Amino acid sequence: MLTYEQLISLLIESLEEQDLPIAHTQELLDVHSLGRNLRITCLPPNLDTNGVWMQPPLRAMITVNWPAELTVASLHGQPIIDIIHKIVNEQMPSVQPLSTLLLEVTYFLPLSDEERQAADIELLAARVFDLFIDQPNVEDNLEISGVLRAQGRQASILAHLTATRLFPVEQLNVDSVTETIDTLCNELREMLPQLANVFQAAKIDNDRGFDPQFYLRPPTA
Repeated sequence: MLTYEQLISLLIESLEEQDLPIAHTQELLDVHSLGRNLRITCLPPNLDTNGVWMQPPLRAMITVNWPAELTVASLHGQPIIDIIHKIVNEQMPSVQPLSTLLLEVTYFLPLSDEERQAADIELLAARVFDLFIDQPNVEDNLEISGVLRAQGRQASILAHLTATRLFPVEQLNVDSVTETIDTLCNELREMLPQLANVFQAAKIDNDRGFDPQFYLRPPTA
């Protein structure tokens, strides 16, 4: 069974091999439960970095939530997970078995002023869905969320639009984890350029720039 550090190494190495620009990483530790969390923000390949964006560009955030019990299981092996699943099935037989781990990808979609003012979430959601239509399980595995913001008596505007996909890891072994990571990276490689062509962040032209490859590699990777 893979440890947290091994899984993270496989994930980051795959992103780098696919030439997916990593803009930022953040690693957190819950001091109470000792669960771990990693967030990796990727930008579209070949992104034009000249000028300064008026808002953050299109990006994808990969989130890995590693509960403390998986650290115990990684030390004692798969039988511990099997015992936990057995206990859960005995106590709550109607509960559907869950994957060992889920990798979550959230796409943050920049909006034009017109799209923000129109606040037509249904229209934008349909546009996003059409872009994802060829991806597997898109009917059951694509959550599109919008945040409306209103100030005083002013009309509401659409402040944020995101699309989220889940990638289950069935077994924490090299083959299963590698298969899930490959699927995730292949989707990022395909979808980021397509989404970037539709959802483009406005820029201000000047001499400042942005380096999408400047990030701190997690020490555990």
